[in-house]
Amino acid sequence: DLVFLGTGSSFPAPHRHTACLAVRFHADGDCWLVDCGESAQVQLVRSGLDRRRVSRIAVTHLHGDHTYGLPGLLSTVAGRAAPDSTLEVVGPSGIRQLLRTSLALTRTDARNGVRLRLRELAGVPSLMPPSSPGSAELENLILRAPEFPPLPYEDVTEPIQCAAPDGGGIWRVCDRLSAAPLRHRIPCVGYRIDIGGPVLAVLGDTCDSQLAESLCRGVDCLVHEATVGESRRDSCVSSGHSTPAMAAEFACRVGAKALVLNHFSPLLDNAGVARLLAEGRAAAAGRLPVFAADELRVFQLTDQGGLVCSDPH
Repeated sequence: DLVFLGTGSSFPAPHRHTACLAVRFHADGDCWLVDCGESAQVQLVRSGLDRRRVSRIAVTHLHGDHTYGLPGLLSTVAGRAAPDSTLEVVGPSGIRQLLRTSLALTRTDARNGVRLRLRELAGVPSLMPPSSPGSAELENLILRAPEFPPLPYEDVTEPIQCAAPDGGGIWRVCDRLSAAPLRHRIPCVGYRIDIGGPVLAVLGDTCDSQLAESLCRGVDCLVHEATVGESRRDSCVSSGHSTPAMAAEFACRVGAKALVLNHFSPLLDNAGVARLLAEGRAAAAGRLPVFAADELRVFQLTDQGGLVCSDPH
């Protein structure tokens, strides 16, 4: 199952939370998250998913609307997960520093032998120039910052080297999980998840998904951002984002069997998202089904690779 816990961008709104997607595996009951915006833990409770079954969180990039929920959720899981279990967090360089610092300074401890494994994707390229002088200064500050030491309950791992993509631009992260780079304002990736039959691809923020074509080739479901409509394409692309038509064109090009649009501007109401969905469907021109994600909406990937929506529209 795919459970959309947050389908918005930038900042939370009363009707839409920031980015978080839960992937629930029926075979073993485990739950993975892709991104973890600041409302993720509240939405997990509302969804009925068991926070204690979250075993892996794959972060696409380090912008706050994709990461601010991590410290709170990890604090809860560290104290409530099954004894001797391991929670793994994967993300571009900086994810270890973010979590080590926030968890140490908040005195977050782990109980019952719970372990935390932080796996960094080193060398993910930054494919857009800094958006402002302030951004360039921040990049220099990051390079100079000393690294926080490992947490007492952390299983230390070597970074996964991603500087030279192999296998057609796909980086193998771990069992059932691969990644590829995307064009955004900071290093960003998309993930391919083998659910055990069906295959899912979830892309982070992107204004050009070309480098992830091999990653997404023939997937049963592609989740792709569609922040604003086609009338704002120029400003959308310059800020590192995509329109519904761009998402649909890419999905058709890679032969995806279904497309779910996601990561909508928080300024859009439901009617605005409906217009984005219409744009995506028009661009797809019947070549594949196109859906819009919504808060707590559930999609099921069947064993045959079909996508069934709990509330289709």
